Amino acid sequence: MFTEAQLKAFIQSEVVGDRYPYDTPEEQVLINYLKPIQEEMKRQHIQCRLASDHFDSGYASYIQLLCYEKEHQLIEGNEVTIKGLHVLVSRLAPVIVIGQAEETSCYDEDGEEEASSYTFLSHPQQLELETTSLQQLAQKLERLFMKYHLTILHKEDVDKALPFKAKIPTIFRKPKDYLIWDAIFYWKG
Repeated sequence: MFTEAQLKAFIQSEVVGDRYPYDTPEEQVLINYLKPIQEEMKRQHIQCRLASDHFDSGYASYIQLLCYEKEHQLIEGNEVTIKGLHVLVSRLAPVIVIGQAEETSCYDEDGEEEASSYTFLSHPQQLELETTSLQQLAQKLERLFMKYHLTILHKEDVDKALPFKAKIPTIFRKPKDYLIWDAIFYWKG
């Protein structure tokens, strides 16, 4: 899918694209490009939260969205659990992956968040969706992102060994275990 030269460019945090918004190195352009997608999600009753920029530290080669519908949210007392989908939108090429996500937040009696935990979408195995409900949500999201000219990558696209030696600024895998995934979606915390 990607050439060796493109994969090496991604590892160097270089944008590879000739179509808007990937024809500029300005990250805000991509964030603005996602706003109408988020509006369409809202009209389809899909909740969407953008993770803080670069997770408030380091550098992430992607923007992470948490997407879910009402049925994916469980409220028990002061605890809210969401079993939805993460969408990772590459900052470096017009591609995304969609995989399982889980987030739990606990709130005090004033509604202030006391603690939270969440999963990272960090491995191709997480692209295999467990429930029909999540598969249906993923299909809606795929159609929406394709409408905006973003290519959906699947497990078979990214679950291959990186074909060359590299040093990738990722916290998710050791160099001997690098996958194509790691060249495209990495976070240096």
